[in-house]
Amino acid sequence: MSQIDAQLVARRLREVVADEPKAFAYDIGVSLSALYNYLNGRVPSTEVLYRIAQYTGRPMEWFLAGPDPAAMQLAQAGINGAPQRVGVGY
Repeated sequence: MSQIDAQLVARRLREVVADEPKAFAYDIGVSLSALYNYLNGRVPSTEVLYRIAQYTGRPMEWFLAGPDPAAMQLAQAGINGAPQRVGVGY
């Protein structure tokens, strides 16, 4: 079993938090100090990571491992922009 790369998780979180850490923390239901801990390398619990994934529209795997396959396909097709939620019944 492989280890979680805490620095990768932190980098990915910084990417989605951008310049709004206070609002982001509030929206996902964690304290600002907890969010700063995650941004500095502490790996969030599965529950918190799930809420972050749901809030951002990114798969949990994107925060934990290599690139998101869907994002790579979009990049290869030359499509840029914020991730969009796709689902049945929308």
